[in-house]
Amino acid sequence: MDWPLLIEFVRQRAPAFLAQLEGVPDASIWALAADRGAALPASYVEFLRRMGSHCSGWAPFGATLDHHFAAIVERLDAEDEDAPPSDRFFPVAIETDESLVALYDHYLDLQRVEGDDAPLVMLEAGVPYQWQTPIETHETFNERVTFSLFHRFQLRLCAERDVVTLGGTLRAGEGRAGLQQALVLLQRAGFEPALPLLGRTACLRAGTLSVLARVNENHELLTLLLGSDNRLSLKALADQLLAGLPGARRPSGPFVG
Repeated sequence: MDWPLLIEFVRQRAPAFLAQLEGVPDASIWALAADRGAALPASYVEFLRRMGSHCSGWAPFGATLDHHFAAIVERLDAEDEDAPPSDRFFPVAIETDESLVALYDHYLDLQRVEGDDAPLVMLEAGVPYQWQTPIETHETFNERVTFSLFHRFQLRLCAERDVVTLGGTLRAGEGRAGLQQALVLLQRAGFEPALPLLGRTACLRAGTLSVLARVNENHELLTLLLGSDNRLSLKALADQLLAGLPGARRPSGPFVG
């Protein structure tokens, strides 16, 4: 993950946000990792260094999931012999909404680290690990952070928004294939990556137009979130996608993303 690029992207849009971030000292990160025998991916370590103590209200995993270092330490300190092995599954976000029927925390799967990244899985809090099968999110840590940053600091700032979807028939690979088709169409229309392209996530811009593309491999569905301050330009983009991507459609109901 190109963290300097991500930070500069946010700086251009919300410098006050960056001024409030608080990171975790390296010594604290490495001491916890060594104590747990966990080989943490470099991107997650950098995330903790930059904003692991305070994120100024940004919640990349969801509004009720606490990703701060103190919450992670507290969870690990409270674990017993029935907990997931932290050298395999390392917690990165703790569910705090106790009104839910089941509380699912997010973990890095450290046996599937690739480069500086790792897949995210969910495990139910309070249930012995040996009784569980990790739930695949079909998303990596880098994909989650990139999606959330672009959504918070680009798409949500647009006055007008729309959505186009493609796929969803559960044919294997359909979601990623749809993303590649969409990228070809968008690049021909002058769009360029605003953040690094990842396997299931793409953030693109062209003038006042923004596109956040995401593949949900649970349903083999590609979702294209569109944003602009110009309603006519946004409509033209949506119409172009609907015409250029066979099977593309607008989902029913208003877009509130």
